[in-house]
Amino acid sequence: MKYVRQMPGRLAGETVDAEGKRGFVLTLSTREQHIRREKATSNICTNSGLCVLAFTIHLSLLGEAGLRRLARINHANALALARLLGAVPGVEVLNTTLFNELTIRVPGDAATVIEKLAARGVLGGVPCSRLAPGKADLRDLIIVASTEVNTDEDRSAYVKALKEVLA
Repeated sequence: MKYVRQMPGRLAGETVDAEGKRGFVLTLSTREQHIRREKATSNICTNSGLCVLAFTIHLSLLGEAGLRRLARINHANALALARLLGAVPGVEVLNTTLFNELTIRVPGDAATVIEKLAARGVLGGVPCSRLAPGKADLRDLIIVASTEVNTDEDRSAYVKALKEVLA
């Protein structure tokens, strides 16, 4: 107990609610927005800060040669996905140049297509209408990506599910 306030993060405690059911509560939080600045023990205050830290570590471990190799892999994977998507009836690949993301046009509402893909367990991309609500000319566009974490099987599964959804 002597050092508990020096710990970064949160402590959760167990309790019983008014109906006698077991529950958990936040008993100690050292998040900066909840406590005085001079008592803060953590510099990672937001999810974005954590993402920046993780990305910085990743880049430093890759080094220059690793980053170039990763870029080539990402580009090749995105080109492979673009070729597969270009063969799907009703799908148009809009990019003539790309890195690891591309935009496709689908028949109908892109957000609905994304929801149907999600129901099949497939993360289908981001509907452009989500990025610019109210722009009717974007409602049939989806931004998709393929990076080093995607396999040939992942790309094939995506294309198969997209064909099923659009059929």
